[in-house]
Amino acid sequence: MRADFFSRLLEFRDAYTKGRTERGVSYALAIGREIGLTQEELDHLQTGGLIHDVGKVAIPDIILLKPAKLTAEEYEVMKLHVQYGYELVKDLGFPKEALDVLLYHQEKFDGSGYPFGKKGQDIPLLARIYTIADSFEAMTSRRIYKKSKPWKMALAELEELAGSHFDPDIVPYAVKVFEKIKPKEHILPEVDTELEKIRWSFYYVDFSGAIKGDLFLPTLNAFIEKGDPFCLTFFDVENLFEINQKFGWDKGNEVLKTLVNSINLQCCAMHDIRDLVIKLMRQDVIDITSPVIFRIGGDEFAVIAPYIPPPEKVEGVIKAMREKGVSIKALPMRFPESFKSSQEVLNVLVSFTKGVSIHLE
Repeated sequence: MRADFFSRLLEFRDAYTKGRTERGVSYALAIGREIGLTQEELDHLQTGGLIHDVGKVAIPDIILLKPAKLTAEEYEVMKLHVQYGYELVKDLGFPKEALDVLLYHQEKFDGSGYPFGKKGQDIPLLARIYTIADSFEAMTSRRIYKKSKPWKMALAELEELAGSHFDPDIVPYAVKVFEKIKPKEHILPEVDTELEKIRWSFYYVDFSGAIKGDLFLPTLNAFIEKGDPFCLTFFDVENLFEINQKFGWDKGNEVLKTLVNSINLQCCAMHDIRDLVIKLMRQDVIDITSPVIFRIGGDEFAVIAPYIPPPEKVEGVIKAMREKGVSIKALPMRFPESFKSSQEVLNVLVSFTKGVSIHLE
């Protein structure tokens, strides 16, 4: 079975791996050639790189696709992808040297890696090479929870971690290779297919029609870092508890859907939320021209708008909901006049919600 089948399989499972394996393999081969590996060794290195992450197909979506740093418990589950991958391909005829890349690419030179805690020369050479290539690729690519490192900063980090994470004898060869390569900073995954829109919308769109709060802080930080003026408005349903008590939870849920629809009509001119989710996951914040609605709590919503909506739009939401017997309070803020950091926003939010716990990471 061709090794590239497994890298393609993983790309269908997690679109954010698209291109990652190809880049990692190309980096590893360049390092291997610089060191002077034989063609047979290079072939094993390439095969091992193509299959190294296939075990991630067994990791639950809630962990594999999480748009934020993993918790300690989630990381322990993610670490299992090495053993899962080995079990998946061990009987398919791949050479031992290639399987070694899969098994040991998460080991660190000082023994602090996983799954076996091997150290130094006990880690097979090809795995030591691929670890450097894969790590450099990760440093210079970006995800929703982290920026890519500038090329020179990533090179400096390789040298800094030589002897701890990486083989200090291989790092100089890697640095020499990467210094010759044209920097490919801010690499973005391609997640623009209809399948991905559906997958991400199921995962990140709340039943109310708003985007789940997981993406609120990364988006807010991206807008702040961009530096252009924008508007942030909080909405809170003040009498949802009473509505739930009097009419039942289904009625309360309908209220939340109605509020999101009203915000869309008044402030957002309706938009394809699936496209917005894709843009947020790609972190293309500068391309977002429509307001984005997040559900950040039980009955709290936030709207980030790249322009400053007229006050009557917010009042229109409040009036439309009041006519349905729903009491809404709102708090419009402007960047940078009202706040200059996400921490300031969170402080205001705690006061606005009277200390109610909100669902942010």
